[in-house]
Amino acid sequence: MSTSRFTLWWDRSLRFAMGSGSIFSGSLFGIIRNKWLATHLHAAGLGVLAQTSSAQAWLGSLANMGVGFPVAHAVGAARGLGNDDDARRTIWTALSITSLGSLFVAALGLTFAGPISRALLGSTEHALLVRVAALGATGIAFQGVLFGLFAGRSDLRANLTLSLVGGIVAVAATLALVPRWGLAGGAVGLAVLAPAGIAGVLLLHRRSYARLLTPVPKPPLDLALARSILGVGAAALVLTLVDLGTMLAVRSNYLSVNGVAANGLLQAALALSQQVGTLFYAYLSNYAFGKVSGLGGAAEIRVYTRRHWRPLMLLAAPIFALAMVASAPLLHLLYSSRFDPARPLMAWTLWGEFCRVGMNAWAVGALPTGGARLWLPIGIAPAIGLALSYAVLSHANLGTLSLPLAYAGAGLFSLCFGGIAMSRAGVTLTKQDLAVVLGSALALAALARWVSA
Repeated sequence: MSTSRFTLWWDRSLRFAMGSGSIFSGSLFGIIRNKWLATHLHAAGLGVLAQTSSAQAWLGSLANMGVGFPVAHAVGAARGLGNDDDARRTIWTALSITSLGSLFVAALGLTFAGPISRALLGSTEHALLVRVAALGATGIAFQGVLFGLFAGRSDLRANLTLSLVGGIVAVAATLALVPRWGLAGGAVGLAVLAPAGIAGVLLLHRRSYARLLTPVPKPPLDLALARSILGVGAAALVLTLVDLGTMLAVRSNYLSVNGVAANGLLQAALALSQQVGTLFYAYLSNYAFGKVSGLGGAAEIRVYTRRHWRPLMLLAAPIFALAMVASAPLLHLLYSSRFDPARPLMAWTLWGEFCRVGMNAWAVGALPTGGARLWLPIGIAPAIGLALSYAVLSHANLGTLSLPLAYAGAGLFSLCFGGIAMSRAGVTLTKQDLAVVLGSALALAALARWVSA
């Protein structure tokens, strides 16, 4: 290998490691929280918190109004032109939109906490948890703007700082409050994660972003720019709300059929599987998307996608395989012996997550290539696949495996749909690239079947 090529891949490896650092730290802190919750609240308590935390994520996305993605795209484009003024106006307009959305969501959650609790958990006794989640959702909303800003600048260090600071504060709150407050303490621990991370990153990285945040434009809300942001943001909002909302609705049905303890086992399986997937999503969203936004048309994006596809998938396959094989000790170590029955659930959610990594690696250039008309259908495909798969499998007498297998089906559906859509837009892969993902998927499916036997 030539020196220049070695240097190129060494730099990519360092960037992947930096992006993964925020995921590793977030996962580590999440593991500590989950272990504490599992010890004190058991599977049933974790099942309750899983529903309220999912509601918090959904409300946070609603409050954000989908502005994070267009912020990333606009900041990336402005960076390529060296135009800080445009980036600054975009950021402050996005913050203004998010402020209005946060006020609405907080009022909604505080006012209708009882009915929301009944819809999610079958009773109103957890209304307090819903109120805490509604307040925590406002932090998630503003965090989304910062994620867009960092992604547009391909800044992996700021993401790491946000993860570290937020994780430390959330763990401290969980350790201190759960023994005394129970479920409410767990809800507070999750709710403070995003606000603490925002405070930390603004303090520690204030010099790096001073010129993009100051001076504040007058007025901060540019109505013409807001319409443009919301034009793209509406697609991002619909995508996120449908994605999170579909999972929330499906899990509500799963909980009612299989019980709250089964939902806790499912949460453990999903959490560990998604933590493996986010190792790759961090690189794609925090670095690759910012780079691909500055490229030209489909031809340049096709070259960029092919350059990253095979190495990422060849790296992903053994990592997911290792997670499947090690699922039993991982669940026992990171949760408790009561979570050992989640092993077959985790095997199939890992398979579905592998397919999602493939879809995201292929579709990282969807928005720059074809705009929202290409990006939105690809992004909404996992939710459609989940709804269709669960509608069929929930009647197949599969018990607690119904939703994990539906999650696997959703991953396969999204990979196939996204691949076809990107190919039609001109971003194709080689036959060797497709052979890699097909062979890896078959091998992982065989391994998942063996693990779940």
